[in-house]
Amino acid sequence: MNMRKVPEHEEDARKIQLLEISHLKTSFFTHLGEVKAVDDVSISLGESETLGIVGESGSGKSVTMLSVMRLLADNGRIVSGGIHFRGKDLAKLSEGEMEHLRGKQIGMIFQDPMTSLNPVFTIGNQLTEMIARHLGLGKKDARDRAVEMLSTVMIPSPAQRMRQFPYELSGGMRQRVMTAMALCCHPDILIADEPTTALDVTIQAQIIDLLKDLKSRIGTSVILITHDLGVVAGLCDKVCVMYAGQVVESGSSADIFYTPRHPYTKGLLKSVPNPKKIMKERLVPIRGTPPDLLKPPLGCAFAPRCDHTMKICILRRPPLFEVGEGHGASCFLNHPDLPASA
Repeated sequence: MNMRKVPEHEEDARKIQLLEISHLKTSFFTHLGEVKAVDDVSISLGESETLGIVGESGSGKSVTMLSVMRLLADNGRIVSGGIHFRGKDLAKLSEGEMEHLRGKQIGMIFQDPMTSLNPVFTIGNQLTEMIARHLGLGKKDARDRAVEMLSTVMIPSPAQRMRQFPYELSGGMRQRVMTAMALCCHPDILIADEPTTALDVTIQAQIIDLLKDLKSRIGTSVILITHDLGVVAGLCDKVCVMYAGQVVESGSSADIFYTPRHPYTKGLLKSVPNPKKIMKERLVPIRGTPPDLLKPPLGCAFAPRCDHTMKICILRRPPLFEVGEGHGASCFLNHPDLPASA
């Protein structure tokens, strides 16, 4: 296979993307030093696509999307890079411009719906406020739209739920309310950050079916952040694998699940049970722990945990090598000059 390093700028015959994150670096500045939570990340999302972002906790998945939404903590800052949405660089917009864009054009379902919903306001108050703000509807029309959206996400007795407070709803119901809130303005992009966390298996399946149905009916592009590789396999068109604040592999779902080219991706797949296997297989965890992002390693961040570490891995960070059409992996094992026996 002819493999080459992916060039930083490849403009010829390039597909126009809905969202393009280019060489993004986001850090948190603490009393101990700079935490490089997102380190030179490039991700693209097309119209009506579903992109899955996977990786261990602390790999930078959520911080990357919070950078897109400009919702970082006070000590967080986008250090460099671009976040382009329909020709606008979100990193350079004013806070007022971002407030207009959030919710209306880019919606987000946060990890914990209980802490994301205000406990002292009813579901109806929280939904109608957002609808009125972004769509300019009157009180009655905003309420009708809110009831319609609750019905869309398959919440029974939506008019009754409008009068309830978040604590009166189950975890699955709260997650559906968050989904309705994120979709009430029919955004171009829906970011779902661990939408199935802490939910039982039945409710998880319902939430995933709901996302599939909404994507087909509304045409919204979806970015799904998750640890659940099974969810990614069933829902996503493309996948980005993140480790230590970097994208170490990206490609189609078929590329990632059937022809992974990075040792970390292979490790994630080996640690997940496969129900289709006739013979039982022992699950193999990835040894070691992720690096300290206060003092990231000089070379490949995965080198201390990798079974294929070479001297160059310790000294240099591997570039992203193209290993197939639209499939890239940041590992020196994919270097075209590597001996076949390595």
